[in-house]
Amino acid sequence: MVNFIENDEHFILVSLLITVCMQLSFFAIAYGLQIDKVTDFAGTANFLLLATVTLWFGEDFSFPKIIGSLMVILWSLRLGAYLSYRILVWGEDNRFDEMRSKFWSFLGFWIMQILWVFLTCLPVVYFNSLDSPDSVNTLASIGISMFSIGLIIEAWADYSKFNHKLNGEKWCTSGLWKYSRHPNYFGNILLWFGIFVFCYSYEVPLWTVIGPLWTTFLLLFVSGIPLLEASADKKYGNDSEYLQYKSNTSVLIPWFNSSK
Repeated sequence: MVNFIENDEHFILVSLLITVCMQLSFFAIAYGLQIDKVTDFAGTANFLLLATVTLWFGEDFSFPKIIGSLMVILWSLRLGAYLSYRILVWGEDNRFDEMRSKFWSFLGFWIMQILWVFLTCLPVVYFNSLDSPDSVNTLASIGISMFSIGLIIEAWADYSKFNHKLNGEKWCTSGLWKYSRHPNYFGNILLWFGIFVFCYSYEVPLWTVIGPLWTTFLLLFVSGIPLLEASADKKYGNDSEYLQYKSNTSVLIPWFNSSK
């Protein structure tokens, strides 16, 4: 097969083109049918597609390249399956209640999703554009460990929260949620920094750290913690038990409850 993606710039441009086309196509479906069932699938599936396509067109199936892409693929399959099942059970995503019918507001969300996918995936996309790396080194092993721990934390937290909501209880305090108000986000941030560390160990440039930094920014200041904290405050802000839980429990990093 002739490799028509010759350098890192071409890999990045092709990845951006794939992401824009995929997300805008799913936006058209979501807006046209006024549904939420394709939103999370479109995001997670895009990660899988970028990792697979750039690995394939790089024509380098060395062990480190496979591991780097496989981490993204495993994460996207796990989270995509969970989110797709969750939306089928819930029927709709109330995050979009106020924007679903507003073209420009809803498009704005999908543009943010384009940036999320493209920027977050940059370390692996760039890595797949490089020459064949050596065997797994010490720093790469640290990255794999960070990814593995983060993936376990994220999956465990999602499982606990999903079961909690099925039981119709209030705020979740089971499992890792006893030690963090958003342990799934902590796991997500940790695993993406792990992927970056893995890729960086093979001379991927430092500027690609914008990927996990962008994810961290979104979760901490835009569409993650701020929205969920505001929603919880609105529901339970007058409940003394909730206020005590919020006061005593770490917002992100799982840590021992500060209550005595």
